[in-house]
Amino acid sequence: MKRLMFSLVLLAAGAAAAQTAAPQAVVPSPPTASSSPDAQPPGLEVMYACPGGTDFAAVFSKDGDLATLTVPGQPEIELSRLQAGSGFAYGDSYYELSGRGREATLTAAGRSMRCHAVGRPGEPPRTYEGGGLTITLFPDGIFRLRETRDGGEPVLDLGQWFQEVDGGVRLVLRGGTVARRAFREANGDRLVTENGTELVRAPKPDLIEGSFQLAGLYRDTPNGGLFAECLTGRTYPVAPKGAEPDLEHAWTEATPSRDAQLYVQVIGGFADGEIRIERFLSLSRDGACPPLAPRSAALRGTDWRMLEIDGERPAFDDWRQRPTLRLDDHGKYTASTGCNSLVGSYELDPEGLRFLPSATTLIGCAPSVGAMERRFLDALGAVRQAQLAGMTLDLLDAAGKRRLRLEARGR
Repeated sequence: MKRLMFSLVLLAAGAAAAQTAAPQAVVPSPPTASSSPDAQPPGLEVMYACPGGTDFAAVFSKDGDLATLTVPGQPEIELSRLQAGSGFAYGDSYYELSGRGREATLTAAGRSMRCHAVGRPGEPPRTYEGGGLTITLFPDGIFRLRETRDGGEPVLDLGQWFQEVDGGVRLVLRGGTVARRAFREANGDRLVTENGTELVRAPKPDLIEGSFQLAGLYRDTPNGGLFAECLTGRTYPVAPKGAEPDLEHAWTEATPSRDAQLYVQVIGGFADGEIRIERFLSLSRDGACPPLAPRSAALRGTDWRMLEIDGERPAFDDWRQRPTLRLDDHGKYTASTGCNSLVGSYELDPEGLRFLPSATTLIGCAPSVGAMERRFLDALGAVRQAQLAGMTLDLLDAAGKRRLRLEARGR
């Protein structure tokens, strides 16, 4: 049953993501030791967003031998570590999760969907304060917010955070009290609102514990209640205390089956990875969470490989001849022209994106590969803007012409 249910998640990715190869048995083998960060998952707990498919969570054991995948409302799936030539891979005879860095591909029954790790897996929460706002960004792409206006009672909110690239980088929050808030990132330690108010990074994270008005899908299980919160898309166990008996009783009276998830509204808070229900508000058998907005791969920490150059989609006899690009969090980039490797620095600010002169290896290239190398270097040097949508990164020049189109590389 769990295979059928989880396969439906992959089918939602659409025919464009389908692969025609028949599923083959995958025999687990010991992981290959590697010092490369990309050979390991990006964190022990990772939330993956899958454009065109269904998001899922992955929890990796500390020894790296096991991955546990969870889709809200479905059984967990445990996958063993597989030997991988590059990147990481987990699987059994039916499923495989493989990837490099923050990008991953999930495959079942010959169908695949490409996904990316949201937020900043493996990093601690970050809190920014200023102008009556306190915002905490959690590594799984969730935020909590406290806002005080005119000395009144603080208003709490939560939802998803992500980065938007359109020239410079903006931090975008999508929550309940305000559908969208955008901030300009400044030097990693400040956020600037559209009216110029600055929020400064606090020395310690503030988890913003308090009472939130929450809406989500609830169901009872033999191990306790589960609450899939609408704004974050996360599923939490329900603590067996407070108003939890009221919620369970209302669900029991209304549910058509033991597996049904019903839309509820509650007042509650978060503690030790659980939701504590302080007050049960309402239940609707016909209610549903609104769909979450799609999110893009991260500009930084992603392996980008070239799809187009100056409007042309070139073909390559050898995949290693395809130019690639990767930006880190410290203003440095690495790239391959398909023949030579280069390293350099980049500037990303409200004026746009610029790649600065770099050091490169001097390997002799075949004529056709050398010609592509020169075109790639010319295009990279002309870049002044970046636009990111889904798994695609467009790099444009000062006139707005697209010089390069790249895709996030899963493995």
